[in-house]
Amino acid sequence: MQTKIFSVKGGLSFPVYERLYGFQDKGISLGGAQDQLSFRVAYQLFNQPLDFQAIEMIYPAKITAEEDMLFILCGATYENTSVNSKQVVYNQIQYLKKGDTLEFSGTKVGFRTLVFAIVQTPDQINIGKKRSKEIEQFIDSNYKNNYIRIVKGPEFDILEDNGFFEQVWTISPNSSQMGLSLDGNALIAKKVEMISQPVVDGTIQLSPSGPIILMRHRQTVGGYPRVATVVEPDINKLAQFAPKSRLRFKLVSFDEAIELYSKFNRLFV
Repeated sequence: MQTKIFSVKGGLSFPVYERLYGFQDKGISLGGAQDQLSFRVAYQLFNQPLDFQAIEMIYPAKITAEEDMLFILCGATYENTSVNSKQVVYNQIQYLKKGDTLEFSGTKVGFRTLVFAIVQTPDQINIGKKRSKEIEQFIDSNYKNNYIRIVKGPEFDILEDNGFFEQVWTISPNSSQMGLSLDGNALIAKKVEMISQPVVDGTIQLSPSGPIILMRHRQTVGGYPRVATVVEPDINKLAQFAPKSRLRFKLVSFDEAIELYSKFNRLFV
């Protein structure tokens, strides 16, 4: 549930809600934050609140508190993040007084900044809580390179050489909340005609113009060959890749993918 806790002026941002399960058969994807790692960090630190307001911010906006609120910033970081000229830290719960404005400027590292807030009440003692060292170590380990791990998709065998893995791909500026289009050399692949089939977060479709990685706000079916699927932790990593970022794919087994997903989920137990 979302209540109006802060207002957003300028920039570019998208509202974030909890994921919506149970409607994919009706054409509605799970949605939610593109960077589920950042969202789950914030959601857990606030003890899974029923009422909150959250956005993923791509270009800097001014965030003004409509109520006395507690907030956390996760994901992409700005060189200058301040309230009344006082610097604000990331990945730690802080207080913002009603009427005060949070501002962002300077160099950005990453692509999406999660702003997550709840209304402050007298019984709350969350100020100062930080994300765990285990999560810090997970990010340091998984985000230090541009490799994206994948498993084979149902139509993987249409690829006729190793060009998919050998080249460096560039995220197209034409990408969207639905998916990331990749620019690179044309792939040698068998021609195949198929009716629309189910897709999931991280499905990599091979369109006539090149690969498309489906993100959180994807469609639920697609008519292009599904050559691979990105492992869940690396979808969050992709959410922090800006347009024109470069990446390479690394094939892992299904057992490895399951272990990577389990390891990711254990961060929040």
